[in-house]
Amino acid sequence: MGLPRRTRAFVLLECMLAVATFALGALALGKCAENLVKAEQFRREEALAQRALTNYWAQIEAGAIPIGDKAGIALEGAWEGMTMNIVREPLKLMNEKEQELFGLYQVHLRLVWKAGGEEIARELSFMIYPRQR
Repeated sequence: MGLPRRTRAFVLLECMLAVATFALGALALGKCAENLVKAEQFRREEALAQRALTNYWAQIEAGAIPIGDKAGIALEGAWEGMTMNIVREPLKLMNEKEQELFGLYQVHLRLVWKAGGEEIARELSFMIYPRQR
């Protein structure tokens, strides 16, 4: 004849609760996977930004990129969508005889890009004494 009516209702309630728990678990797992993908994208963009800043720093130090007081460069290739802003400012430093030191500059590199609808920027500053040619 089967189970009594009350027991069948309880089994049905147990099954519905199990399905609801499984559905919540699946939704939570999907959200975790989405966050993982976003974190990996951010890590990739951050690594590209660090590489671009380091490359420009080395090229400026070597004199391969002549710099003026201000420059904005749209990057290409793997750095598509990123913009490098370069600002050079003369430093007003004195030596021990209170004489001004000429030719020293502070260079600010600022890399800007958009990710997830918001603007992200990374900066690098260093001093340079350009080679005299």
